[in-house]
Amino acid sequence: MKKSVYIATLGCKLNQFESEALAESLRGSGFDIARKIDDADTVVVNTCTVTNQADARSRGILRKAKRLGKFTVATGCYATADYDALAHSDFADLVLGNTNKFRLAEFLGSHTPVTVDGDFPQITSFERTRAYIKIQDGCEKFCSYCRIPYARGKSRSLAPERILSAARSLAANGYKEIVLTGVNISDYRYDGIRLARLTGDLLELDGDFRIRLSSLQPDEFEPELIDYLGHPRFTDHFHISLQSGSAGVLTRMNRHYTPEYFLGLTDRIRAKKPDCGLTTDIIVGFPGETDIEFEETVSLARRAVFTRAHLFPYSHRKGTRSARLKDVHGNVKSEREARLREIYLDTAKDFIGREVIGKPQRVLIENIENGTANGYTSNYLRIFFDADGNSANSFVNVVPDRVTAAKDWSADLYGSIAD
Repeated sequence: MKKSVYIATLGCKLNQFESEALAESLRGSGFDIARKIDDADTVVVNTCTVTNQADARSRGILRKAKRLGKFTVATGCYATADYDALAHSDFADLVLGNTNKFRLAEFLGSHTPVTVDGDFPQITSFERTRAYIKIQDGCEKFCSYCRIPYARGKSRSLAPERILSAARSLAANGYKEIVLTGVNISDYRYDGIRLARLTGDLLELDGDFRIRLSSLQPDEFEPELIDYLGHPRFTDHFHISLQSGSAGVLTRMNRHYTPEYFLGLTDRIRAKKPDCGLTTDIIVGFPGETDIEFEETVSLARRAVFTRAHLFPYSHRKGTRSARLKDVHGNVKSEREARLREIYLDTAKDFIGREVIGKPQRVLIENIENGTANGYTSNYLRIFFDADGNSANSFVNVVPDRVTAAKDWSADLYGSIAD
């Protein structure tokens, strides 16, 4: 029996949650969870398969672990979508698809493996200040570039009463921010209840906490969610996945909305709450993307004003419909990504200066180091300030007074605790 396990996690917040759930189940089954790869005799890589780069990073960690003489386990979406290739590799000793992820303790030889709901594991202890509840899994959108439906299966949702119970437990355990996560939480459906109603029920619970939603799809976005902006327990932030600002590219992606619809949605959000944080995902260099189509994405990004954006050069994924289309040259992708990044960061900085600087923000302190605290505002901006005797995992009102020159993918704020 391998007694010490190190878990490496790639990809989305759902994967991060599932890694924490896996760690909790392993601890309950008699294993130690190592903080460093050198201290473990088993290395688990919870893989992502959104891009070729994610696949390569997963293989790289597994190969490193093998060189160090570790027993290696591949699980997660890459391990599900490319099970046979990994199972026949020389760097993965054990491959578990998503459906068997939480049986790991059994496979590693535990005599008392903890039973975990593989679809919706519930955990009450997180290493970070934020806590997560997985409310949905699977996807049936079949975007032409994506393998996730093949790795996660059909969409399915957790019963509302179980979600409410989990939220009560997390609030009672002192967690101040609860994030609802899943593959596509916009598709949450259970006996006629959808995400907006579920969110409303959560906001009615007692306690000093706030609810944050993970990634949402534009075509399934419920307008009722906008009504919650400004509620003391609802974060003023939406992550809405754009992918492209060109109608032609969206059609080739099999995305079921138009740029005009997306902008109408962001306009409604900002009309309700002008300082609402809007974050997104954008793919640049999708097969066939012309200069004109790229400029349409640039124009939309200027208009929508994203406070943070994950930009991805298109990655060819075997078995997807877009893999049959002619790819855009790598240099063109890189140039477009760099230009779009510069534009969105500039507009984000202007927006923050106009709507956020000088206005008190409710901040959840996540870390304190050498007297300097940092955490996130309700609208998902990171801010640094003098801790002034406050502790981590507490809410404080902070007045931002400056924003950094944004680099890479976000800008940081600096400020002081409000008088």
